[in-house]
Amino acid sequence: MDAAIPLLVQYGRDVTSKQLAEAAGVAEGTLYSVFADKDELVHDSIHRHIEATSMVDAIREIPASSELDDVIRTIVELTQHRTEQIFALVAILGFHERTPDQAKRRPPDNEPVIQAITDMLLPHRDQLTVSPRRAAQFIRYATFSMTHPMITNGDIVPAEEISALLLHGFSVTADAATTTAPADGRRDAASVSPTFTAPPTAAPTTA
Repeated sequence: MDAAIPLLVQYGRDVTSKQLAEAAGVAEGTLYSVFADKDELVHDSIHRHIEATSMVDAIREIPASSELDDVIRTIVELTQHRTEQIFALVAILGFHERTPDQAKRRPPDNEPVIQAITDMLLPHRDQLTVSPRRAAQFIRYATFSMTHPMITNGDIVPAEEISALLLHGFSVTADAATTTAPADGRRDAASVSPTFTAPPTAAPTTA
């Protein structure tokens, strides 16, 4: 099912059983020992992706030894990739007649993803100014909103910028703001650091 998603994004329902089998590294007959037909495979693949199982698995594969910057950037990249895939799947495939009505109405469950992100942030809680769970919510919702094509009018914010914003905000510190300020109150662009300055680290919080 994981192997099917990139092919569905690329080919839509025109993807062949042969292509699906090759992507999964199995024989076509093996597919149909598990799925009744191609439609069932497509249906189950889309729903697994929407239910966030693959996203949770990907987050849990981030090395535990990663620095906080790397953890947040990787989660942002994964979230953006998943969001773009879901929009592509909906645009290309939609939900056909085999999708139950209740599944159409049920919103995606964010909790497993939020919990997976929280778990990844726990080792870094002494570097956070909010609880790991709150930080997980910020990462999830901010990344989604800055990747949603209708919210951004197609001007999707790059992962690097989202990560920097989440880590450091978008204001310079008081020290940077007053350094070499001209008499007329204007600052030369070179006098302000082009990168974000991290705020003071707060005392450790608990989830």
